Amino acid sequence: LKFPTFWFEPTPQGLFMLQIAFGQSKYYVDNLRENVTRGMRQKIRNGVWPLWAPLGYLNNPMTRGIDVNPNKATKVRKLFELYATGNYNLRELAEWCKQQKLKSNLDKDMTISHIHKTLQNIFYTGLMKYKSEIFEGTHEPIITKKLFDQVQTTMREKGKPQKVRAYHFPFV
Repeated sequence: LKFPTFWFEPTPQGLFMLQIAFGQSKYYVDNLRENVTRGMRQKIRNGVWPLWAPLGYLNNPMTRGIDVNPNKATKVRKLFELYATGNYNLRELAEWCKQQKLKSNLDKDMTISHIHKTLQNIFYTGLMKYKSEIFEGTHEPIITKKLFDQVQTTMREKGKPQKVRAYHFPFV
């Protein structure tokens, strides 16, 4: 193998040196991963979201924090309010988003699954869920905890009903 700065001969010594070079690069990548993970954990403990901002928020490159997007935040709040009434399903909300020109952060139409995920995201109440742990955030909440809980209740009620069996046969 030949690289711009060094080459390895197909001898036992050359192969040994190649293994050492690969080991060093693997150590560097693993160490870098550990440092990034540690930095993200620290940022989340400080109440700052370390990833891309969800719909209705913007990443602020100056403060490295999350700011409310005034154009989309009111529409996202209205999305929660409409679903909480129980009169709209996810498909109807997707159509409502098209009419209101509410698009995702990547400027694509809102899909049913994206709306479902948005309605379940606790980030909008001022909390952050990161790796199954919940942290207090420093960002401004778009909705209240009461509205969020109301949406979750409506979502449970509209979910697919489970069959209740009267008899439990062993091989059915």
